[in-house]
Amino acid sequence: MYQLSCSDYRGHLSRQIPIRCVILLTVCIFVGVPRHQALAQSKSARTEASSLCNRNNALEMIRQQIDVTKTFDNAVRRITVLIRAADLLWPFEQDKARAAFTEAFEVAVQNEKEKSEQSKDSRSLLMATPDQRYVVIRAVAKRDSAWAKKLTEKMLKLDRQSGEQAPIRDSRNDVLTAQKLLDSATQLIPTDPNAAVDLARVSLNYPASFMIARFLYKLAEVNQPAADQFYDQALSVYADRPMREFLYLATYPFAFRSSGDTPVFGFYYDVVPANFVTNNSMQRRFVQTLLRRAQQALEVPLDEGDNFRNANGTLVAGTGHILQVLIRIEPQVRERLPDLIEAVVQAREQILTSLPVETQKQFVPPGYNEVSSPPTQTFDERIETAETTPNVNQREDLIVEAVLSSSDKESLDGVMRAIDKLSDSNMRETLIEWFYFNRAKDSVTGKRFDEAESLASKVKGREQRAYLHMEIARGLLNRREMQTHAREVLDEAISEANKAGMTIFAARTLLTASNLYVKIDPNRSISVLGDAINCINHIKAPDFSAGDRTLVKELKRKSNPGRFLIRFYMPGLDPENAFREMAKTDFNDVLSLTSSFDDKFLRAVTTLAVADVCLQQSQPPPKDLKKTAKP
Repeated sequence: MYQLSCSDYRGHLSRQIPIRCVILLTVCIFVGVPRHQALAQSKSARTEASSLCNRNNALEMIRQQIDVTKTFDNAVRRITVLIRAADLLWPFEQDKARAAFTEAFEVAVQNEKEKSEQSKDSRSLLMATPDQRYVVIRAVAKRDSAWAKKLTEKMLKLDRQSGEQAPIRDSRNDVLTAQKLLDSATQLIPTDPNAAVDLARVSLNYPASFMIARFLYKLAEVNQPAADQFYDQALSVYADRPMREFLYLATYPFAFRSSGDTPVFGFYYDVVPANFVTNNSMQRRFVQTLLRRAQQALEVPLDEGDNFRNANGTLVAGTGHILQVLIRIEPQVRERLPDLIEAVVQAREQILTSLPVETQKQFVPPGYNEVSSPPTQTFDERIETAETTPNVNQREDLIVEAVLSSSDKESLDGVMRAIDKLSDSNMRETLIEWFYFNRAKDSVTGKRFDEAESLASKVKGREQRAYLHMEIARGLLNRREMQTHAREVLDEAISEANKAGMTIFAARTLLTASNLYVKIDPNRSISVLGDAINCINHIKAPDFSAGDRTLVKELKRKSNPGRFLIRFYMPGLDPENAFREMAKTDFNDVLSLTSSFDDKFLRAVTTLAVADVCLQQSQPPPKDLKKTAKP
């Protein structure tokens, strides 16, 4: 089947109004010059930067985007533009910014209400997209934390009223609320840790969740004393709550990388700070609370409803989960709190013997240390084990697992020989592509560009090859003597992207390549940006907001119903950031191209990005605007 490519549309922009005319028409729109006068003006677009980029024009551009949102059918996109526009307006026209934030919140409230109505029989819709009310509140908190707090209280009040009116109360809504509050608080930490803590403190009125440890670790990254203090508050709140809540508090004091066996399993490998210092007094308080709860559970059985399924799907009573945590923390207590080890061992033995024999078999033997693990096999040993496996399907799966977990220290020939042992041609070709792709990325990181080019040439997928050539060109551009070759490689990336088809990955490569060209050939940069726009215009419902920059291919397992996910991570610029960067050096041409998007949302966000650059380059806002009275 014939596939359209970006290059098929390369001439699209050149067949439209010339860029110079578009710029002059832009002047007409934003400066108010009649069109017939504008066409007779300056012959050089770039010399007109000062006439286009000034604060008044930028603010007018932002106000226009707010008006445009009224034509949006998608509530999420409307909210996105409103809060970005409001944030830009805030230092200059706070009353209009507040109005935009208020409109965004009202739209978000209505959107969440509609989602709730549509998801009465299923919670999947509620979880599919973030609660936009929290998105707005986070944006407001960066400008006015007191107002954000009021909006939060208003939102929670509405939720409580809605819950009270429901014929059947759903306790999961409270858990979901806590997760949303903590997620918002976590995202606020980089910009306003104090506001983040205030928002997280509200979550303590709701059930504990796996998000509490993630919030604590992220806060500890910037202020561990504040994180430790918040943990103390959380421990006081949840100390006597059901085990399915209390046990989430076991993670942070010991710097565990996962939540362990909790109702919702949480991974924290990506958020535990490198400089995290465990607090012995905090560990002591948790252990003492756990021991008290263990003794109470032995004396008075826990509520039958205080249970949840473990990682194996087995329903375990709360007492069993206490045992699991005691086993988990025992090595840390033995090392750091030796005066408490006798009590921990005694509690562990008492609870273990109180459980039915069959239940006891479900637990790891005493003395288990989650840090310890069986000796790790080398790559060659794993392949040898696979080859001696009689079952063909199991053998194939073991080889795939070994290849996917191989490190860059393994020899290229050794891994390729292992892949060649696979009988499934599709599985073999996909693994070869993945292997060469990642080895090429490693070579770029190591600045072995000749090697990277050789490996990239062996990658079959055009999107992947385009990305690799772009990254190689990026590295070569940093070397003065390699500028000519860098341009050749960059052109190869653009060519591959243009032939790849209408995809987000091809568009990202073109957007990024246009930015790389800024320093060596501004005219070529604008041309490539035009290619990117044409590519995006032929993608059905282009969405760069999801943040998914990974191309995923699936391979079915042979020995069980599962699957292997083969990931090609290919980050790149989205339209908003690409336009923002290029506007810093070529404001007029970039501004003119914002109108070339077919998608109203992309036109709006790129226009706001360009306006943002202009505001940063223009004079600062008057000081008295910061004193504007709050409504």
